Amino acid sequence: MNRLNIYRIVSLFLLIAVLLGACGAPPTPATVAPTEPPVEELPTDVPPTAEPAAPKEAPALAEMVAAGTLPPLEERLPKKPLVVEAMEVGQYGGTWRMGMRGGTDDVSFYRLVTHENLVRWTPNWDGVIPNLAESWEINDDATEYIFKLREGVKWSDGVPFTADDLLFWYEDLIMNTDLTKSPPAWLRSGGEVAKFEKVDDFTVKFTFAAPYGLFLQEMATPNARSMTFVPKHFASQYHAKYLETAALEKMLADGGYAAWTDMFIAKVVQADGGGMGPYNVAGRPTLAAWMVEEAFSGNATQVTLVRNPYYWKVDQAGNQYPYIDKVVYGVYQDIPSMLLKAVNGEIDFQARHFNTLNNKAVLYDNMQKGDYRLFTLQEAGSNSNVVQLNLTHKDPVLREIFQNKDFRIGLSHAINRQEIINTVYVTVGMPSQPAPLEGSPFYNKQLATQYIEYDVAKANELLDKVLPEKNADGMRLRPDGKPLSFVIEVANAFVPQVDTANLIAKHWKAVGVQVEAKSEDRALMYERKDNNDLDAYIWGGEGGLNPILDPRNYFPNGNESGYAVAWGYWYNSPDDPRAEEPPAEIKAMIDKFGEVKSAATFDEQVAKMNELLQMSADYFPAIGISTLPAGYGIAKNNFKNVPDTFINSFSYPSPAPINPFTFYFSQ
Repeated sequence: MNRLNIYRIVSLFLLIAVLLGACGAPPTPATVAPTEPPVEELPTDVPPTAEPAAPKEAPALAEMVAAGTLPPLEERLPKKPLVVEAMEVGQYGGTWRMGMRGGTDDVSFYRLVTHENLVRWTPNWDGVIPNLAESWEINDDATEYIFKLREGVKWSDGVPFTADDLLFWYEDLIMNTDLTKSPPAWLRSGGEVAKFEKVDDFTVKFTFAAPYGLFLQEMATPNARSMTFVPKHFASQYHAKYLETAALEKMLADGGYAAWTDMFIAKVVQADGGGMGPYNVAGRPTLAAWMVEEAFSGNATQVTLVRNPYYWKVDQAGNQYPYIDKVVYGVYQDIPSMLLKAVNGEIDFQARHFNTLNNKAVLYDNMQKGDYRLFTLQEAGSNSNVVQLNLTHKDPVLREIFQNKDFRIGLSHAINRQEIINTVYVTVGMPSQPAPLEGSPFYNKQLATQYIEYDVAKANELLDKVLPEKNADGMRLRPDGKPLSFVIEVANAFVPQVDTANLIAKHWKAVGVQVEAKSEDRALMYERKDNNDLDAYIWGGEGGLNPILDPRNYFPNGNESGYAVAWGYWYNSPDDPRAEEPPAEIKAMIDKFGEVKSAATFDEQVAKMNELLQMSADYFPAIGISTLPAGYGIAKNNFKNVPDTFINSFSYPSPAPINPFTFYFSQ
């Protein structure tokens, strides 16, 4: 299949998905979202011959320059500001209001206001383009990547961004065993971690032990986000390597930290870029369009960010971004409160948390009252719910039961998926296992459709093969004679998944499997997952459009593969104390993904990934419920430069590639 045909198929699929998924509002046309990211440098956002106009800035910043409290704009911008063409040249001013959940909702920040990797995706997800790196070179066998940084970029406090910041990230965060138990898999090829070299102040080089054709794409995903989250001059204040013992001990005592690593994570960042560190400190230096003014805390009711006067991007007219003065997140403990704010017109743009199918009719009916419009999200995920039994459970009896494929197949047949679709997803979606989406070059019919029939007799037949004994209540007994009982944990922020978990518990009890659905704060659930303490949990399916970038549901590639966290740790590093050596079938998948990573062309990557997907289909690691309906979000009618339709995916990560710094309020 040639590339043009792949693009056409994926475009057709996305259009069909939008048409089928829209509910309560007229469908909008889909944009093209090819799955093939080139591995070569593409043009910047404007033709190379286009020269930006004389730079302009927000009136508030101009006043500060006039007062002598801020350097002139030409001293704040890099030699070559990144020109990003906006849909419309905007107007300065305004406060963007949104909502977030308490706990670990850091992705609400990252996906909207702080996604500034060295490279980035095009808005249509059809290529990798420059960002903080203005250019790059890749050798013929894809073992060496050289990135040229955009000279003159400054952190929000005016300190230059240079290769030293990246060197700090590599040496003092990623390769520091106190902060990083094991360097991430996306930095490995040939079983070894990339070697990092500072060539000069604005040039860095990554060298791999084996060909790594996927590395440039990985650099555009959230996997690489921590790389540009750690300004050395700021982060070194909280790093033991740079502190005298007495000063460090005082800081730990004053802050109530048990270890310096706890302080570093709280003030700076987790090794993978997650956590609230980048948002916990007011005035913390950032490369993003807005910087923290009112920091996040455990009891915060709102978090505010204000314009970064050193932001290094301009529009086609030479105006410095961002257009909007301030971003305010209200922190909510429940979804109904956030929904009420949206209906009342007190949220300007958002596509998280309250945008469920059950709420769509309410939001549609109140568009005039709230003075907002709905836009469409093209879902790139693989499934609405992925039920993940812990195949590496610490209880050896439960581990043996969960690893029995007949047990998983029996449970899958016991689920009445159509009831869930009708009840939770207002009849939108089709029964499906976690799998790449039909119409993509990765579609595997077996993987998507196996074991999805609701068949209680077949479920009991399979479960009887594994656990034939029952107690007086008809509940199945474990091989050790104890009643089988386990818990499915689910994040309370995602109401449809909570409702799904309750229905699944009902379905499984009907075939003699005693299950409790337990909703809880996401932070607690993730802590338990990462510690391998869960029996089972539910999360959304990823890797529907491009499984290469997020294969978590197809083989255990890290702690996001909740069905086998210990094997995922082994994949990243066999020496990790949390790791457990997987069986031969899993090792074969791991080896196959190594072939995917090293393949030099997209066609080769597709072929190898499809071999892996077939292996995953035969193993059947996790249980899915249904395809994802098209999503939606809201934007106030005067909130401009928002496309009618855009892609929704964490690997993308939406809506960052549609450039939220170009959003503006029309006066």
